[in-house]
Amino acid sequence: MFSWHAIPFARALIPFITGIIVCLYCPSGTIIPACILSILLLVLFFFKSIFKQRSHFKLRIIQGILLSLCILTLGYFRTYWYNETRLDGHFASFKHAKFYHITVDDAVIEKKRFYRCYATVEEVNDSLGKTYKSQGSLLLYFNKHHTRQKPLVGERFIVRANASRFNDPANPGEFNYKQYLSRHNIHYQLFADSVHTFKSEVSETSLYRLAIIFRDQCLDIIRKHIQSPRELGVAEALLLGYKDDLDPDITSAFSRTGTLHVLAVSGLHAGIIFLLISFLTRSLKDRKRGKWVQLFLLLAGLWFYAFMTGLSSSVLRASVMFSIMSIGKILKHKPNIYNTLFASAFLLLLYNPLYIFDVGFQLSYLAVLGIVWIQPMISAWYNPRYKFDKYIWDLLSVSLAAQFLTFPISLFYFHQFPNYFLLSNMLIIPLTTLILVGLIILLAVNWIPLMAVLTGKILYGLIWFSNWLVTAIDRLPYSFMNGLYLNFLQLVFIYGIILFLISFLVHKKPWLLFCFLTCTLLCTCLLSYYRYEQNHQRVLVAHQVKGHDVFTCIEGRKAYIISDKTFLSDSSAIHFFLEPYLWEKGINTIVKLDQQQNFVATNIRVFQDVGFQFYDNIMTIQNTVQNTIQKGEIVLLKRFDKNLFSQREKHHNSFIISLNLTKKDNYKLKKEYFNHFHKNLELNKKALMFFY
Repeated sequence: MFSWHAIPFARALIPFITGIIVCLYCPSGTIIPACILSILLLVLFFFKSIFKQRSHFKLRIIQGILLSLCILTLGYFRTYWYNETRLDGHFASFKHAKFYHITVDDAVIEKKRFYRCYATVEEVNDSLGKTYKSQGSLLLYFNKHHTRQKPLVGERFIVRANASRFNDPANPGEFNYKQYLSRHNIHYQLFADSVHTFKSEVSETSLYRLAIIFRDQCLDIIRKHIQSPRELGVAEALLLGYKDDLDPDITSAFSRTGTLHVLAVSGLHAGIIFLLISFLTRSLKDRKRGKWVQLFLLLAGLWFYAFMTGLSSSVLRASVMFSIMSIGKILKHKPNIYNTLFASAFLLLLYNPLYIFDVGFQLSYLAVLGIVWIQPMISAWYNPRYKFDKYIWDLLSVSLAAQFLTFPISLFYFHQFPNYFLLSNMLIIPLTTLILVGLIILLAVNWIPLMAVLTGKILYGLIWFSNWLVTAIDRLPYSFMNGLYLNFLQLVFIYGIILFLISFLVHKKPWLLFCFLTCTLLCTCLLSYYRYEQNHQRVLVAHQVKGHDVFTCIEGRKAYIISDKTFLSDSSAIHFFLEPYLWEKGINTIVKLDQQQNFVATNIRVFQDVGFQFYDNIMTIQNTVQNTIQKGEIVLLKRFDKNLFSQREKHHNSFIISLNLTKKDNYKLKKEYFNHFHKNLELNKKALMFFY
């Protein structure tokens, strides 16, 4: 029988997460929450004094509610003060800063033209040369043409103070990089100026730097014995989570087959290490104090692997979870797995409340919860007679249980579903386990040349076979579904359906069945409403794509993309800039129209070098504009023309600035704009939107 008393950390975790969400979406400073917390503590103390005289069930419920509200406000405060920009001495608070003293505190990622890393501002210099202690993190870029060697973790630089905030997404549906970094407590970026950037002789030695150095030494060993680029990239990602050398085609194949998690060191890899050490030390259980020796070896192995991966955040989370599970098992004969799971989540969120928005954190805990909660029910469907089919059935039931709780959030973030996930996981995970063990053996026998070479050749063959297998599954008909869009409200309803369905199957309570049917009905009504809106929508969008003029005309669930031939033939650009928005709008038919060719349909017309008309909206290219512009027309500006401003003021036309505009014309355009509209502030604000 289910009991909340058996999982006290769940009762603490739920209000704590609520406090995090309230702080992020409904912030109200610290005065009001502090007053609320003080009142709650006083009332809680009052009820505590009553309990000394009488114990009443209703009063205990009230006490539980008050305690939950206290934990909620604590979650609020932890999140509020976790934001670095609210701390005293943050580098952004120094308005007259001239130089930053910066320490690289994260692994440096190498791109084609620059190095990118996270860094911490330790000190600030003003224009008078005074030095002030500072704090705060930012995203730091080094130009590869001006940097002699790749920066290392712990190195310090003196950089010109020109940090800037991130821009909002330029296009609807585009990935919100600003929001993503803010949820990692990064709010500023800095491009190191080659003229005003100096490397300091002082460097900082930390545990994280030692971990990165050790990880790089492991990478050198793997590169020495596995030299094929495609196989090397998989080996580095599989063991150490290093993804810089991954082949994009291999990454896409793993993603579409539902096995991308094997290339990102996570709970799966830590779990394999945990099970491997448990298997090797199983004989210690029967000896005196053997379980404590086994616990020490388990914890040492887990945290050594975390150190070897460069203290990757995903492995750290998994190590914390498995460590708490192991300690709980030793201290208590039959620990509650749910309470252990929620305890690890609570501790991690107490350390970093923004983990709640980390996709890896969400997927890891949902997968483990699915395995713990749903897998036993699936496993009971079939009773294998032999060890081999029992192994296969256990693997299938685990994959199905994990997928059952993770597929909604995967659709929410990635908009695709791998149809053959059972087949691919059943084949790839055992092979991945074998490769992972082989890579550990390779590192161990590196000092024996003959054994290292032989191990490297075997690993190359296994990785080549795994790549071929994933690619073959990916090429099967209907291997994955793409463009499956879910908004947050739909996500909530789907998880409500899953929660109440599983709960009803376990507890057989009528009210759970009623809740399940209610969620299903509401979700169906919501989907029907969205589909009705999509069938009757009519939208004209001007996208911001550097080097191209791109327009999307949406009619119902059909979209016309109007641009030049180069952009229309670039599938990756369309995928990045347009597809997320088209999925959100429920588009199932896309027509690509070259703006250099004529096209005539019922509600859309494209005229070569003139523009296009979509219902009553007319887009005119500036080159074709004569002395007058028709009222209400939208004008695409591709060069500077002073006369157009008087036409806009007369007919209230809208201007769209082409991203192909030269710097000279762009400067003249903005200058003329300010000369024309500086007297009317309200008109000024509206007109600025066209230049954004």
